[in-house]
Amino acid sequence: MEPYYYREDIRKSLKDDSAEIAAGFREIIKGGLRVQLKLVNYFKGLPISYPATPVDFTGTVLELDVHPQQAVALEQTGCTFVKCSYFDRPMLADVKDADVRRMMASLANFRFVEILAEQRVSLRLKLEPPCDAQIIGDAEPIDGKVLDISLGGVSIRASRPSYLREGKGALLRVMVPNLLQNGETQLELRSKVVAVAREEQGEVCRFSIESDPHVEGVISRFIFQRQVDLIRELKEQS
Repeated sequence: MEPYYYREDIRKSLKDDSAEIAAGFREIIKGGLRVQLKLVNYFKGLPISYPATPVDFTGTVLELDVHPQQAVALEQTGCTFVKCSYFDRPMLADVKDADVRRMMASLANFRFVEILAEQRVSLRLKLEPPCDAQIIGDAEPIDGKVLDISLGGVSIRASRPSYLREGKGALLRVMVPNLLQNGETQLELRSKVVAVAREEQGEVCRFSIESDPHVEGVISRFIFQRQVDLIRELKEQS
């Protein structure tokens, strides 16, 4: 799970929190407690959330019955957010196993978190494959690739170090897929730098973008059609 989706919310220590979570799930299973439990995955940016039923807790592993589409998302993302009415905050867990056919999953390595993605005003979806982009600041333009986009922001992997500073303004030229016409639309976006992260594959720059009716129309159409395609993909695999 990309770190911008969540923030760790440690109450005592990771070890103590893990012990508290384990004790809670043991009480739920052994006591046959009725709890509301829901899993939340961000499948290529699209939130997938269905109720799940705790079945067993052995050692540090929780076994659950899950929705088939959730099982697909679990299998592909490798981790999941867990919301359970027994606990006063959400958790992040690693997926130990996910079986789409049997509609079962095993989760481990639980820790308390705050889900930052739920605080977003608009949906942010990944582009596959990434589209061309250009960052135009004070220096020579920097080529890049659009990784994800929303009505309020865009993430671009730069082809070289950008030396951009948080809060700095920049003009962006980005290509946005037109999924209905199997083409692309070029947009010019006025933006501000939100964060710059150095990753193994290169620097990722995240920008907030100014509101513009034409820009919002193009991005909205892409997001709607992308959601339709992602839901279809989940159904086909489940």
